[in-house]
Amino acid sequence: MTPHATLREVAAEAGVAVPTASRVLNEDPTVRVRDETRQRILSTAEKLGYMPNTVARSLRGSRTGAIGLIMHGLDSPINVSVLDGAQNRCMEAGYVTLLAGAEELATNHSQLRAFLARGRLDGVILHTGYGPGDRLVEQIAGTLPAVLVNSSDGKTAPSVCLDDAAAAETATKHLLDLGHEQIGFLGGTAGAPSSVRREEGYRRTLERRAVSPVILPAGWSADDGTRATRSLLRRKRRPTAVVVANAVTAAGVMSALRDADIAVPEELSVIAIHDPWFVAHLPVALTTVRMPLFELGAAAAGMLIDKIEGKPVVDRFIADPAPELILRRSTAGPPAR
Repeated sequence: MTPHATLREVAAEAGVAVPTASRVLNEDPTVRVRDETRQRILSTAEKLGYMPNTVARSLRGSRTGAIGLIMHGLDSPINVSVLDGAQNRCMEAGYVTLLAGAEELATNHSQLRAFLARGRLDGVILHTGYGPGDRLVEQIAGTLPAVLVNSSDGKTAPSVCLDDAAAAETATKHLLDLGHEQIGFLGGTAGAPSSVRREEGYRRTLERRAVSPVILPAGWSADDGTRATRSLLRRKRRPTAVVVANAVTAAGVMSALRDADIAVPEELSVIAIHDPWFVAHLPVALTTVRMPLFELGAAAAGMLIDKIEGKPVVDRFIADPAPELILRRSTAGPPAR
């Protein structure tokens, strides 16, 4: 599929005039065409990978004062703080925000095209996760100003990231200081940049104490945490503590340990990265490392607004506030052998 087909190419392929294709693709309510023609234009645009040229359109007119927020995991309590930060910063600058789910737009080209065209957006904040979101970034960042959140390909758009390695270091050091010498790491989706950075921080901290790593892939959902924990418990020599790359995943870890009658923290300590509201209300309140998610969203919005206004924008790393250890009941010293 051609990633950035032109309007002229779509019109030629569909056998219509360029103005007709433009009005259909931009959902002009006054355009009068047969349903068959409209569908042919839309199908051709989807096949060729056409995106409305919002940048050119904005240059011809005034700014719209609208910013798109495309986020993965809209049902995740972790992403709520990122969204709040971004919307708060946009509101302060006088922008309205339009929200869409990354998973839906990544798999539904017509929905993506409609989102970009209908809103006449000045720019987009992309918090896409990992996997299908990669293609979404390519399509959008080549169409209008964009900023990436907690991911970066180094070329498509500027990005703002958390200090994931420092968060994992904080979590791992806490367990080491409690006396644990066998510490596992349950990662996120394989290859996800944030999970890779967290694993690096975990490894680096263990290396300083000459402790061997125990790494199991998991994912970002509670079900992923449950499956990974069951694998962990089948090991001949299981760790006495685990660092979980995500608090939602950790909820599944805690469920699996409860079902296996493994007492937390008496038999196994658990600490997770991120501190959403629910972790304090688990049957065993979860020790976490709190990350500056509100600040992450606000920084992304600020960078995008600067970019829209023609100011220079470079990649940014959120190191302040630093990751913060939140002590609760799920961590303690290792069990006596």
